[in-house]
Amino acid sequence: MGLSRSRRGLQKKFVASLLIVGFSPGIVALFATYLYSIQTIKTSIGGSFQQIATSTARRIEVMIDDEIDGVRQLAATPFTVRASVEASNGSYRPEDPQAVRARLLQRSAQWERYRGGEDRVLPSYINRGTLFYIRDWYAVRAGEYQNLLVTDARGALVASVAPTVGYLHGDELWWREAFADGRGRLYVSDIYKQAAGEYLLDIAVPVMDRTGKRAIGVVKLELRRANLMKAIMEIKVGERGHGMLLNTEGTPLICPVLPPKAHLINDPLMRQLMQTTPGWVVAEDDAHGGHNSIVGYAPIRFVHPLSESSLGGHQWYAFVRQDPDETYAPVYTLLRTVGMIGFGMVTALASLGFFLGRLFVKPILMLQEQADAIRQGVRDLASAGRFDRALRNTGERRVTVRTGDELESLALAFNQMAQALDESLKTIRNQENELLRKEKLASVGQLLAALAHDIKNPLGVIRSSAQLVLDDHQSEAVKREVAQYVIEEVDRLTNRINHFLRFARQKPPEVRPVAVKVLLEAALQEWRALGTGSFIAEEVSIASDVPDLMVDPDQVKEALVNLMINAREAMPQGGTLTITASMEGKSGAPATVVVRIVDAGCGISPEHLKQIFDPFFTTKDFGTGLGLTNAKRLVEQNGGQLAINSQEGKGTEVVLRLPALAR
Repeated sequence: MGLSRSRRGLQKKFVASLLIVGFSPGIVALFATYLYSIQTIKTSIGGSFQQIATSTARRIEVMIDDEIDGVRQLAATPFTVRASVEASNGSYRPEDPQAVRARLLQRSAQWERYRGGEDRVLPSYINRGTLFYIRDWYAVRAGEYQNLLVTDARGALVASVAPTVGYLHGDELWWREAFADGRGRLYVSDIYKQAAGEYLLDIAVPVMDRTGKRAIGVVKLELRRANLMKAIMEIKVGERGHGMLLNTEGTPLICPVLPPKAHLINDPLMRQLMQTTPGWVVAEDDAHGGHNSIVGYAPIRFVHPLSESSLGGHQWYAFVRQDPDETYAPVYTLLRTVGMIGFGMVTALASLGFFLGRLFVKPILMLQEQADAIRQGVRDLASAGRFDRALRNTGERRVTVRTGDELESLALAFNQMAQALDESLKTIRNQENELLRKEKLASVGQLLAALAHDIKNPLGVIRSSAQLVLDDHQSEAVKREVAQYVIEEVDRLTNRINHFLRFARQKPPEVRPVAVKVLLEAALQEWRALGTGSFIAEEVSIASDVPDLMVDPDQVKEALVNLMINAREAMPQGGTLTITASMEGKSGAPATVVVRIVDAGCGISPEHLKQIFDPFFTTKDFGTGLGLTNAKRLVEQNGGQLAINSQEGKGTEVVLRLPALAR
C-alpha cells in the first residue's frame, strides 16, 4: 500500500510539472504558422516564377524564329543568292565526280592561301555580287552576328562575310542537316564556344530551287549568344534570383551567375522540369547551392519545324530560380517574431518549472552520483592495488531519501544493492586469494618437477662416472672418457638450470641502439661455439636499407641463439640455415626490422604448433621445454613480435619483428 501511494505521489508531481512548464500548444501553433506561411509563399511565388519563365521562353522563341525568317528570306533572294548558287552548281556538270573532287580540292588549297594572306586577290569562284549583297545584309546588325556564308550543293563556299571559314563544308553537321540530301530542312545548333568568351548559335537554312521543292545550297548565319542573353539577363527576382536557359541534358546554356556548362542540373530536378507545359516545382537541390528552392520553368517551342539534330538533339527550357533564404525571408521574419514572444513565455514557465522540478530531481542526482561511484569502484577491481579501497568504499555508499514516493523506494533498493555488492566483493576477494595461492603452488610444483626430472638423469651419469674414475683397475683412457661425460653432463645441467632461472627471473631490458649485422654475427658466433653434429651451411642476407635496432642486445641475442639451436636440432642430418633481415613499415608508422630464420628440417606438426610456446612443452627426449617460451618473452619484452610458420617434413620459418631506431 505504501509503495502504491508513493507511485501515485510521483505521478502527480510529474503531471503538475508538465502542466506548469508545458508549452506544447505554442510549438504546435508555431509549426502550423510555418506550414501555412510556407505553402502560401510557394503558391504565390511559384505562380509568379512560372509566368516569368513562360514570358522568357516566348521571347527566346520569337528571337530565334525572327532570325530564321530573316535567313530564309535571304536564301530565297532570286537574283543574288539563288542565282550565284545555281551558277556554282552548274560549273560541275560537264565533269565526272573525280574531276569535280580534284577541282574542289584545288579551290580549297587556293582559298587557304587567300585566307593565310599569301594570295591577295579574291578567288574568281567566290561570287562578288553575292558577297557584296550579304555584306550589306550583315552590316545592318553586325554586332549581333559573327558571320554569314553561302554554300552550293556540294558544300563549297560561294560567299562569306568573314574569310575565316574553310572552303568545303559538306562534312559539317549544320550543312548536312540543312541540305538533307536535297530535301532541305531548317537547322539550329546548340550554343557552342567559338573562342575565349565567345559563344555562338548556328542557323542554317536551305537555298531552294525555282520550284521550291529541292535544295540547291545552304545559307548559314552565326548568331552571337549575347542576343539570347538579353532575354535572360532581364530577369530580376529579388537580389539574388535569376533566369537560365538549359537543355534536357541538364546543361545551362545561359546562366548570369556561372559560365556556360560550368555546372549541371541534377537528374531529379530535370525530371521535374521536363514537362510539355509551363509550371513550377520545389527543387530539393537547384544546382546553385539552394535546397527546397522554388523554380519556374517553361519549354521553348519554335514556330518553324527544325531537324531532329537541332539544338544538339535536346529540348530547351527557360528556368527561373531564387535563393531560398531570400524566398522564405518573410516567413523567417514572422517565425522570429512569434518565436521571440513564445521564447519569453517559455522562459518564464521554464523558470517556475525548474524550481518545482528541483524538488524531486535532487534525490535522483544523489542516486546517480552514488551509482557512478560504485561503478568506478567495481571497475578498479581490474587494477592492481585497488581492490581493498574499492571494497571499503562500496560499503559506505548509502543514500537517504525521505520523499514518500517512488524515489524513496528506489533509494531503499539502491542501498540493498550496495550491501549485496559488498558481500559479493568480499567473496571475490577470498576466492582471488585462494586462486592465487593455488596457481603459485601449481607453478612451483611444475617447475620443481621439471627441474627434478632434468637433474636426476645427469646426476646418475655423474655418479656412475665418478665410480669408474675411483676404480683403480680402469685405464687412463677410460677415465678421461668418463671425465668428459661428467663435463658434458655438468654443462647440460648448467644449461637446464639457466633456462629455469631465465624463466623465473624476468629482467627488464636495457634498450640501446645496435646494428642488425653486429647482432646477427654475435649470435652466429655463439651458436657455432655450441654446435656439434652434422655440417650446416649458413646463408645470411641483410638488406641495404635496414636501420639499427632499438633493443637490449644481450636479450635479443639470447633469443636468436635459442632459435638457431632449435633449427640445428631440427636438421640432424645437416642442411641449410637461412637468415634474412629487411625493413618493414608503412608511411607514418614506426619502422620495423623483420628477421627470418629458416631451416630445412623436419618441421612441426599442426597439433604441436599450437603448444610450442607453452612452458615445459617439448617433443624432444631432452630439454626443458622453456627455450621457445624464453625466446618469445625476450622478444616481446623488447617491443617485438615472434611468430612461427612450419610445415611438417618441409622445414620451419621463425619471423621476428623488432623495433627499429627512429630516423
